[in-house]
Amino acid sequence: MHFLYLFTRQAYGHSFAREALDMALATAAFDQKVSIVFLQDAIYQLLAANDAPRVEAKPHMGVINALPLYDIECIYYLEQDRQARHIKEIELVPHAAAISPVALEELMATADRIQSF
Repeated sequence: MHFLYLFTRQAYGHSFAREALDMALATAAFDQKVSIVFLQDAIYQLLAANDAPRVEAKPHMGVINALPLYDIECIYYLEQDRQARHIKEIELVPHAAAISPVALEELMATADRIQSF
């Protein structure tokens, strides 16, 4: 089965981001195909150098960097979200790739299960 996780929120101020990452890791542990797309403000989770200590939140960067080790290699963000937030591509983790809205629709069409957080 192919599981698609759509992250739509920043990591700080709630537990959704961490719970979603835990769910993705658990799914991958059962040899399921996992894709993750960081949408809207969730793209901030992909910043290679984040300000977690400044906002007094536990960073998720360690888990995000470890995703490929758990065979979660399909990690995406919408290019238009990056541009709208004036984030340079080089500021994002190198294992995340930009996709278009059309590619996102195609990815969603191929997924057996879709979870949004």
